[in-house]
Amino acid sequence: IIKAYKERYISLSKEYCINYILIMHNYGKEAGASIYHPHSQLMAIPVVSPYVQLELDGAEIYHRSNKHCVYCTIVEWEKEYKMRVVFENESFIAFCPFSSRASFEVSIVPKKHAPYFERISDDDKMALGKILQKSLSKIYKALNDPAYNFYIHTSPCDGKDYPHFHYHIEIIPRT
Repeated sequence: IIKAYKERYISLSKEYCINYILIMHNYGKEAGASIYHPHSQLMAIPVVSPYVQLELDGAEIYHRSNKHCVYCTIVEWEKEYKMRVVFENESFIAFCPFSSRASFEVSIVPKKHAPYFERISDDDKMALGKILQKSLSKIYKALNDPAYNFYIHTSPCDGKDYPHFHYHIEIIPRT
């Protein structure tokens, strides 16, 4: 599925009027799924969503002040203290964020700085698929198969450079 997301993203990003592509996955009625079976959606839009824009702005402010990526700082902290780590492999770390929007939220972040999801390597596609599967399995078991959404937040495809950002996946169980 990661391969399909990447291929579709690259195809849509070539459209002149597209500045942001949001990839999301819906599972269960409480997650807003209008279709019974689990499914993914890609929204290719001419503007960056306000939520993602807040992330971009915050990351840029942090980078200007600290000369370092905020997501890289978070990854280093999570790797060192392991207080909220759900699972990690050679390329990614999954953890429950310090300030979650929902109970049992999980973030999956590349361990190396990576602003653009669409530039993921073949090896990292496999590693991302494995950590996503492991994280969803843990949520499934711990919460008795809850509805959930996950979102891939990546740098916009508007032709600008975003060295301060770091793509990531947010998994939001609907408890």
